[in-house]
Amino acid sequence: MKRVSSQWMREAVQAAYRQLGLPTGWTSEQTETFFNLVTERLDNKAAALSIDLAQDAISRWRTAHPGQEPDHQTTVGLHETALQNAREAVVRQELYALIPTPAEDQPEPVSRPSPEVSWQDRWRDVRYRTEPNESVEDLADTVWPQRSAMFRVKAAYLLATRAEEGRPVPTHPRHHLVPRLTPLVEEELRADGYPIE
Repeated sequence: MKRVSSQWMREAVQAAYRQLGLPTGWTSEQTETFFNLVTERLDNKAAALSIDLAQDAISRWRTAHPGQEPDHQTTVGLHETALQNAREAVVRQELYALIPTPAEDQPEPVSRPSPEVSWQDRWRDVRYRTEPNESVEDLADTVWPQRSAMFRVKAAYLLATRAEEGRPVPTHPRHHLVPRLTPLVEEELRADGYPIE
């Protein structure tokens, strides 16, 4: 599985850097070393995230099938799905976030934040939402420590967009905004096909 994961991630890394570009003076050996390092780093990050996602998926399976344990084939399937979801999330966060949108290069209204798009919708849409920085990701981990890794990824987008709008954001799990914001993240997870823990 590691080999397949590396190949998948390697292709994603190369595709992203075809758009981002690399230093013109690099030799093919330097480029190869760079791609290997980035691929390994993202592979490791995805593998770590997939452990959380798989544990969440298995727990939900047990809840849906009281008194049963998933068989080997089901367990493997849950782990494979978790790994693919983790890879895609890591690539979105670590690579796609670096690629300038068309709105930054040339006028293209469909890719530009619009006054008609409210913040409540913007954080859900990859074309308009604000990418969370490391401090916002840490804040999501602090506010929702017991929730799944994918929940916290989605929550970070919500917090980043609220902060950009100058709206208050929760700072701890018992903050008064948490009961209002949590269902929004759960709804977005459900819309993307992720089970809700």
